[in-house]
Amino acid sequence: MATSIAVKIFTFSVLLAITTALTDDELAQAACAAIAPSGFVSAIRKPCNRISPTCNTLCRDAVCSMRKLYGNQGSTSGTCFQTFHIYGRRNTLKNSDMGKAHMAIYKIGNGCGNTNCGPNFCCCKA
Repeated sequence: MATSIAVKIFTFSVLLAITTALTDDELAQAACAAIAPSGFVSAIRKPCNRISPTCNTLCRDAVCSMRKLYGNQGSTSGTCFQTFHIYGRRNTLKNSDMGKAHMAIYKIGNGCGNTNCGPNFCCCKA
């Protein structure tokens, strides 16, 4: 009986980790990699404030840290190719919940030059 309860707790913990463990950074990285034409890609956080830099600027300024991750491979200039807004609010769904949204990501067309709070992640290529 104790083994059965332990297995159920373990299974629940694994399922919980799988469904809730991805951070916004990891989701953005996956989204950027999925739509990238090819090459080295990183998702860069974009701050939301009154003097927010554009993703074009953030990608350009992040190229050194990006290349460090890639073993100094890729271009020496960072360029933005897409932006996203990943909403932090998530719905908790049961296995039986069908036809309901768990989370939302907004793909912003031509958002690399935005200074506003629309995009909160930049897709950058090196």
